[in-house]
Amino acid sequence: MADRVFPNQLRRLREARGLSLEALARKAGTTNPQISHLELGRRRLTVDWLLRLASALQCHPWEIVEEAARPVLGPEEAELLSRFRGLEPPRQAALLQFLRLQDEASDDDD
Repeated sequence: MADRVFPNQLRRLREARGLSLEALARKAGTTNPQISHLELGRRRLTVDWLLRLASALQCHPWEIVEEAARPVLGPEEAELLSRFRGLEPPRQAALLQFLRLQDEASDDDD
């Protein structure tokens, strides 16, 4: 059975984060031609590649290979999510409560 190349979202994710080929290559510990080959499907995305790229892009590995294109987080949204995930659960709950209160206050202003 021949190796099957699956479509990937690598370029879309890289561009959404404002990264050049060179910047992503540096973060993933490789070269920009390698990243280009991966984006174009000329090189197979192995588990090792998925883990390295997901770490560099701060996303889940499945986001790179999923076929359904869904909105990609911009740099600020990605930072918010990363920081939220880094909080202890009680702080996550407190932050969510704060945001809910802000949303309610905004609704009251309308």
